[in-house]
Order: sequence, then C-alpha cells, then structure tokens
Amino acid sequence: MIFSLGRMAIFLLVGLTVVYVSLYFYFRAGAKMRLEEEWVMQGRPGDRGDWVSERLAPHAERIRNWLILFVYVLPLGGLSVYVYLTN
Repeated sequence: MIFSLGRMAIFLLVGLTVVYVSLYFYFRAGAKMRLEEEWVMQGRPGDRGDWVSERLAPHAERIRNWLILFVYVLPLGGLSVYVYLTN
C-alpha cells in the first residue's frame, strides 16, 4: 500500500514538474514579448536585450511564485484533503 502510494506520488510530482516548466516558459515568453513591444513603442535608445532582461527578472520571480502555488501547492493540498476525507 505504501509503495504504491509512493510510486503514485513520484509520478504525480514528475507530471506536475512538466506542467510547471511548460507554464513557466509560456508565461515568461508572453511577458518578454510584452516588454519588447513596450520597448519598441516607447522608442527607447540602447540595447533592447539588456532592457528587457532587467525588467523581466521581477516578472519571472512573480511567475515562479504563482506557479508554485497553483501547480504544486493547490493540487497536492487538494489531493491530501481528498485522501483525508475519504479515509
């Protein structure tokens, strides 16, 4: 019983990690695209890559925090509550 639960937890964590990485790159690419468009619309001088990288760091950290909550904490918490209530 315990081994099957552990095996299920490992597969669940692997699956959630794939979802996390995919969503992280998707949302980060969207934020990067918005920043690049903002740079072009404002007609800023200088290197676009440096400007975008500088402004993308806080966005990436915020994305990471939200994804940890929505991809790992909520599903695992919900599963834990479900298992607790059914047993």
